[in-house]
Amino acid sequence: MPILNNDFLALTLANQDSIAPFRFSFPSGVGFVEDTGVLRLEPKQPSVISLVLSVGVHGNETGPIELVNQLVTGILEGKVSLNIRLLVLIGNPVAANLAKRFCDVNLNRLFRGAWQEYDGFEAKRAQRLEQAVCDFYSLTENKTDQIKLHYDLHTAIRGSVHEKFVVYPYVENSIYNKEQLAFLAASGIDAVLLSHQPTTTFSYYSYAVHNAHAFTVELGKVYPFGENDLSRFADLEASLTLLLEKGVLAQSSVSSLHVFRVLDSLVKDDDSYELSIASDVKNFTQFEADYRMARSDKSDYYIKQTGDAIVFPNTNLPVGQRAGLMVRPIALEDLQLN
Repeated sequence: MPILNNDFLALTLANQDSIAPFRFSFPSGVGFVEDTGVLRLEPKQPSVISLVLSVGVHGNETGPIELVNQLVTGILEGKVSLNIRLLVLIGNPVAANLAKRFCDVNLNRLFRGAWQEYDGFEAKRAQRLEQAVCDFYSLTENKTDQIKLHYDLHTAIRGSVHEKFVVYPYVENSIYNKEQLAFLAASGIDAVLLSHQPTTTFSYYSYAVHNAHAFTVELGKVYPFGENDLSRFADLEASLTLLLEKGVLAQSSVSSLHVFRVLDSLVKDDDSYELSIASDVKNFTQFEADYRMARSDKSDYYIKQTGDAIVFPNTNLPVGQRAGLMVRPIALEDLQLN
């Protein structure tokens, strides 16, 4: 049973709750629809590379969904010859059909077992996505020299001074992978944000649990289905196509990357909590020292050093959740790379 019109996205959105698993062939391998939004593609020949591409963890972030669906269609039609193992995940099809970020709770805060603390669709979905990644990597875990990759593709609620950036999961020894950074630079990424602590995001799950090279990749601003300019993702599409076809990580100079480290998480501590910025202020906007960035009846937060910037500002969320990150630029030369 093939995928109708080789359109995995249409199949997923039409079966948002469940689908009977099935197997099919395509020109360069064998495919397995394992669940709704879970597609495993195996090439005809063995590969040491196992790549997870996840999209739609937030249902309204449609650009990456369309980009990856386009790549999948190319593979299934034979226009792209697959030579590595590939797992494609459309994270939250229910929210995608509703054009919403999420339904009950932010799916990208439910990984590394955090789903056990919640009820509802997203909690069950996080568990299923973890299992899909675990199953995918475990199929080759007894083989030597395996390379595990996971790029979790997103778009941001608001615009950004650096349009395309990645969140590098927290690395305890603060030694970062130069080959991966060079791949990201070749893929059109402008900036890298170094996480300061373990999290419950999807990319951190793959890094911490499966020792994968994993990143949250932000590719610009949220737009509805059909309104994305996919040409803006041309560099990433080219890098991913090279990886899929040749098993090669495209490389560009890391000197083009702007690097930031996280200083503080802004946490909404009260219903009165508000940020002292306009609704259209972009990610990575910098501020002067002593500017009051946030206030509530319980607390105030002042900018510590001129040049410190805000990322992911959002107060439309429950008390206790993150309302933004304060970050500081650092010199690339100060990073330890291997």
